[in-house]
Amino acid sequence: MHPHLFSAITLSLMIIAITLIHCPTSLRAEDEQYLNCSAPLNCSGFTDLGYPFWGLNRPESCGHPSFQLDCSNDAPRINISNINYKVLEVNKTFQTLRVARTDYWETICPSVLVNTTIDFTLFSYTTSDTNLTLYYQCPLPAVPITTLISTSVLQFNCTINNTYFFNYYSPNIYSPDLSSISNSIGACNYWVNVPIQLPTAMALIPTTQYAVTAAIDGGFMLTWNARNPQCETCVGAGGLCGSDPSTNAFACHCQNGTFVSGCARPLSSSSKHEILLSFVLISFLV
Repeated sequence: MHPHLFSAITLSLMIIAITLIHCPTSLRAEDEQYLNCSAPLNCSGFTDLGYPFWGLNRPESCGHPSFQLDCSNDAPRINISNINYKVLEVNKTFQTLRVARTDYWETICPSVLVNTTIDFTLFSYTTSDTNLTLYYQCPLPAVPITTLISTSVLQFNCTINNTYFFNYYSPNIYSPDLSSISNSIGACNYWVNVPIQLPTAMALIPTTQYAVTAAIDGGFMLTWNARNPQCETCVGAGGLCGSDPSTNAFACHCQNGTFVSGCARPLSSSSKHEILLSFVLISFLV
């Protein structure tokens, strides 16, 4: 072999070996992801929040796409299935939230009537929850009001868009059969289920409209489920759970980069020496 060609190949192999050994195992941007996600989220009185939550100083890549917290108010806000909720309590140990609908905050006469819906792939009700059913735009009652009280149905006053309507409410714990309520008060144009906590529901009948509003403002409990097996693997490997904002897929942020699941181990000193020795031997054999 021509000596100049031999020298060129040897030099090239040595450069590759040195590059593999000394080059960082991830891009600087990936390392910054780990640093960014190491900082907890402090949001409207709640401190030290981590995955799955994100907002303020924690970018979307540090949390689950559905767990953004709006920290611009007196209490955090979270959007679940296109309904905004006020976060009243966060229990990281049991992974529960106590939330209340913002459109029903301090009122039971919102301008838009929307039934409560949650994403059951991420959240579930707890055993302490029950539904308070609110009936809107109902006809004149077909039975005396005393009869309505005996069936756990009470009237409340409400004016929506400058129009007065007869409205009623009933905790489902007392009247699970909606057809019996409809037979008592007639066909209403709208009915909305608003979850409340069960101990509060037990004290609702009979009561006042103010007490019903206070019960809704007390919120209800949700259990969240965002720590999938990939997240457990990531944490076990020393990483931080997060996501890829471009795909909404799970991402594991590690000190040496971002990966699909666990963290890739950096090369040990012995492995580096073995690689270097291999390239040196190859260079002599060329």
